[in-house]
Amino acid sequence: MNKDKFLQTGLLEQYILGLTDEEETAVVKQYAETFPEVQAEIDQMREAMDQYAKQYAVMPPEELKARVMQGVDRADQRSDRDAASPGPSPSGTNWLGAILLTVLAGASVFLYKSKTSAELELASLESRYALFQDECEREKAALRQQQQVFATLKHEATVPVRLQATSLNPNAQAVAYLNGLEKVAYINTGMLPELPAGKTYQLWADVEGEMINMGVLNHHADGLQAVTYIDHAESLNITIEPQGGSTAPTVAQLIVNGEV
Repeated sequence: MNKDKFLQTGLLEQYILGLTDEEETAVVKQYAETFPEVQAEIDQMREAMDQYAKQYAVMPPEELKARVMQGVDRADQRSDRDAASPGPSPSGTNWLGAILLTVLAGASVFLYKSKTSAELELASLESRYALFQDECEREKAALRQQQQVFATLKHEATVPVRLQATSLNPNAQAVAYLNGLEKVAYINTGMLPELPAGKTYQLWADVEGEMINMGVLNHHADGLQAVTYIDHAESLNITIEPQGGSTAPTVAQLIVNGEV
């Protein structure tokens, strides 16, 4: 059989996969020694299998690989001794099957570990994705709220009310925005001074001489914050109160006020 016909028999592929018997293995080795092109083809096929395995397979540890290669070396030595000595020789299929079983067993263990690791990674990704979705929803809600605030500020029915300082603190001031049509109110407390621990600001609406609570203010808030809208307010007033607010304003602690 010439070289070209030999290459078409498929023996090389079976040899690379370890599926040839002893006689077929000897034939392949003979052709490889006789024709450098055959040896080159064997090397290329092995390289291709190695590249495929590196790209897609879960590789066993080096310790398992070393045991397998030791088994292959011992089997090759036995094969060489059997070929050189007369008498029946054991089939190469037996030792090769044992090696393949070892490799498959090791690979199965690592595939299982890889699957478990992949499932854990998937669970982690799903958890992070859920957190990301929650964060997106919070950002959307905040954006909708900001859009609503800007729409209120631009609305023709919105009235700005400037709250000027009293003698308690000449540098204090605040700005409120009232919309009687939509019954909404916002206030900016960014120009109010810092408060000592245990104190807070509280907003009041003066309606026919009665002070009505519009809400406890967060003086650390950036920008506008929503407060309760009160109809027919004649003035807005901010007092300093104990933490949590009061049921009635502490008049001596009136820090800013302004007529509506």
